[in-house]
Amino acid sequence: MPHPQKLTRTLTQTLTLALIPTLRLALILALAAVPARAEAPNLSANPQAGQGTATRLVLAQRLWGQALASRDVLMMLTAIRIARSVTLRPAQGWEHRPADPDPAAPAGREAAPDPASDAALAIVQTLAGTDPDLQDLAFDLDAQLPRGRTGTALTAAAELAPGQADGWRLPLFGEVAAELALIGDGDGPLSLTLTDAGGNTLCATPPSRDPALCRLTPARNGFFTLSVRNHGQTVNSYRLIGN
Repeated sequence: MPHPQKLTRTLTQTLTLALIPTLRLALILALAAVPARAEAPNLSANPQAGQGTATRLVLAQRLWGQALASRDVLMMLTAIRIARSVTLRPAQGWEHRPADPDPAAPAGREAAPDPASDAALAIVQTLAGTDPDLQDLAFDLDAQLPRGRTGTALTAAAELAPGQADGWRLPLFGEVAAELALIGDGDGPLSLTLTDAGGNTLCATPPSRDPALCRLTPARNGFFTLSVRNHGQTVNSYRLIGN
């Protein structure tokens, strides 16, 4: 007859071996039930302050809209001067993921009135009328050389049908202040949402006809997704501006 201690040890080992598959399955199920740890938003703990070229262009656009509504020539000249202080360059490396076009969508305006354009200056010169002082200011501004520009910004443009959303994939650098502006044609409200590679929302603006602006400082290099949605009833032409 086996020794009682030896018999007990044998039974324990047998039970342990028999339970291993069950314990392993229980562990797998327990781990599967634990939610995956979400990646922290790609935002710096020490965001940089200051206003860049995109902020400057949003200011110029808003000022131009107010001046045009009130026919304030001096305010128009100020908006033109601010807008012309920035040199725009095509955005390289921005990947556009457009929504499917809707040929039946009602057309809107081709683009928002740009205070840096020749057309804006022509409006000012016309409104200046016979006022010699305003005429001098308008023509002096027209004669200014490009060397007066003090910054650059990236730009891209697209059209968006009602109810649809465009996507843009763009790179941003870690610990470098970034600005992203949305300027629509004013026919209807647009909204802007920026998310990081982990799906975290870093910036979201409510639907509006006014220009929208996102300012942030990423913690690390990465690709980000910028979504533009058209909440209006007509096709909306818009521009994106980045510093």
